[in-house]
Amino acid sequence: MRLKHTYAPLRILALLLALFCGATALFGCKKGSDVPLSPGLSVIEGEPIYDKDVAMQTDNFKVTPGMMAYFFYTIGGTLMPQMQAQKPYDQSKNLHDQLFTDTLSWYDAIMNATLEHVSQLLLYNEAAKEAGEGLSDEEGLAVTQSMMNYRTVAAMDNMSIDAYLQQRYGPKMQESDLRAVLEMESVANRYSITLTERLEGAITAEAIRAYAAEAGLSDDTRSRNVSYLYIAHTGGVAPTSTVQAALAAVEASPTAQTVVGLSEYGLPGTEEHLTPENSGIDGIGAWLFAEGRRVGDVGSVDLGGATYILLYTGDGMTYAEVTARMALFDAAYADWYNALLARVTFGYNYDCLDGYDVEK
Repeated sequence: MRLKHTYAPLRILALLLALFCGATALFGCKKGSDVPLSPGLSVIEGEPIYDKDVAMQTDNFKVTPGMMAYFFYTIGGTLMPQMQAQKPYDQSKNLHDQLFTDTLSWYDAIMNATLEHVSQLLLYNEAAKEAGEGLSDEEGLAVTQSMMNYRTVAAMDNMSIDAYLQQRYGPKMQESDLRAVLEMESVANRYSITLTERLEGAITAEAIRAYAAEAGLSDDTRSRNVSYLYIAHTGGVAPTSTVQAALAAVEASPTAQTVVGLSEYGLPGTEEHLTPENSGIDGIGAWLFAEGRRVGDVGSVDLGGATYILLYTGDGMTYAEVTARMALFDAAYADWYNALLARVTFGYNYDCLDGYDVEK
């Protein structure tokens, strides 16, 4: 199981901006106030920024108002349906002017999730820079291809890419902002995987057993391992022929090696030492821990705009050992994170962070 704290890059979403009352206009960013106007915003301690062209920054990286708009509306498009399932949203008011909890407005709840994501993005990019790692040639090509895809979609609507982006993320968003987002997320995702593998690799079997014994952990139920093939949907639709071909191949030869060999169909991967409570990718656990599931079983699930071909490959360490390993990883990650945080200075344009709302 890839343990907690890996950076989770945002997928490009077709946002339902009607949830934001059908408008995409942003309030203009000013030079910046000394404190946020909204007391509900939660930020890592930092300094105010007095630059209208910067929404947030660390020592070596900047997030422009357009980039922050992308994150805010993308994350908002994901959160709003979940939030509305808990509490009705009053369409006659903007996000600032109604409470979602006793202390947080709808705006605060969305912007705090945005700030958490962007802070993590910046920290991983700072860590990668410290390690002498930047955007690889392969990642650069992937970003360029993504930009070409955006231009193609925009052209189909008889729009420039800037006009297309501004229709979705407001007038601050430009092509250069999107490229910066994709580049920073590529670096963050790769570095988070490298970091997780390094921290996991330093956890010994002896340390796991010692922690489990000291903490009184004794559940000897075996965890489970799964191999998967991630097949992205196109235009919201699963590529049926690809899914069927990949599924048939794994059913004919149900081995992890078979899944790895199907990279022409999708992105192969593995998750090890899974439990019902810690089942890696959301949704896989329901399949893996279904009643009667046996080693060698093959199946598929549709999750988040993709189909996963799944193979139950065998069992891993005990639940007690999984819990111990996760606790050791969390402690190691906290040490790494706190040491990095002590070296990085954050800055915020509070007027900008308060200004991503619909006009009334």
